[in-house]
Amino acid sequence: MAEDKRTIGVTEAADGVLAVMVEQGHFSDAIDAAKFAMALAINSRGHAEDLTVEGTTTKWNVGSFDPDSQLRSLLDALYPDVDQPYRLLEFLIDDGLHRVSEHMESVGELDVIALLDEAGTRPSAAAP
Repeated sequence: MAEDKRTIGVTEAADGVLAVMVEQGHFSDAIDAAKFAMALAINSRGHAEDLTVEGTTTKWNVGSFDPDSQLRSLLDALYPDVDQPYRLLEFLIDDGLHRVSEHMESVGELDVIALLDEAGTRPSAAAP
């Protein structure tokens, strides 16, 4: 089994999307924005294929991004066949940020509610 990642990186383009998400006040920091992007990708994907993200630079240490290993446990549960959950995490963040970027290009801004509606993830107002 190959060794999993010890750092989480993002591409230059993804880092720009993270900055916009934080600058516009949608998220308190880049880690929260990245976790949102990861969740968006999980909802949209369903399965994992190639886990490679080219051109990343180190952004966070795994211990600061997932200090209690809850994300690792989540990914282990959702993707039991994946033996490198932090490599998957990096891939999902990139995929989610790409989706956020496409949304911003089509709408002209980041509208989190519209993005959640597009992804079919926003809870219904009728839900208890």
